[in-house]
Amino acid sequence: MNTFIIFILLSYLTGNPLLVLVILLLAAFFAERRFIGILPDVFEPWRRAKRIRQLKNDIRINPANAESHLELGEAYFRQGKYEYALSFLESTSGKMDGHPLFHFYLGAAYYHSGRIKEGKEEIEKAIRANPKVSLGEPYVYLVKIYLEEGQTAEKIEHVFDQLLLYGSPRVFYQAGRQFLSGNDKESARRLFQETIESYEACRGSLRRKYRRWAVLSKISLSSMSRE
Repeated sequence: MNTFIIFILLSYLTGNPLLVLVILLLAAFFAERRFIGILPDVFEPWRRAKRIRQLKNDIRINPANAESHLELGEAYFRQGKYEYALSFLESTSGKMDGHPLFHFYLGAAYYHSGRIKEGKEEIEKAIRANPKVSLGEPYVYLVKIYLEEGQTAEKIEHVFDQLLLYGSPRVFYQAGRQFLSGNDKESARRLFQETIESYEACRGSLRRKYRRWAVLSKISLSSMSRE
């Protein structure tokens, strides 16, 4: 009701209801991003595209900059452009051997490109180099791969335990979806519950960062309970 009154008053003052509607929608969006954080960040693709241009310029100036190659490979990976990601990651493999993020993004890009065996090897290298790399995201890929391969329960349970030890709420939720797809409802339920509990233990900006995954986990648990 208050929003409607504000809309009427601003429309009367500006003489342009459409402009007022746009302003109110933008205000609502920024308030949601600042205090709630469930909606995706619509400006992230723009920021990533800008960063890609900067990195390409850095590489033109200094083609031997391995860190720029790695970051550019990561940026393309996050855009879903896996072949582009591979072109920059593979070009610096001699200099980045042993770097956990390099092995993770290379392995994940291999996975999405259909090179599953190579992907698994690289992701396992990343975890050996640093079990906490990318807040546990490599374990989501190992869950996918191990379930697809039909690996033993013991091996999958080991990845599950490592994921719980090193993962974040986002990773718990994503892994939960993988177990649910693999019809392992008990593991999925545990991970969704872990997402919620981890979120509730967060404070400050971390709550906003992970709120979306907690909400999605609650929806997933609710859906599972109705089945």
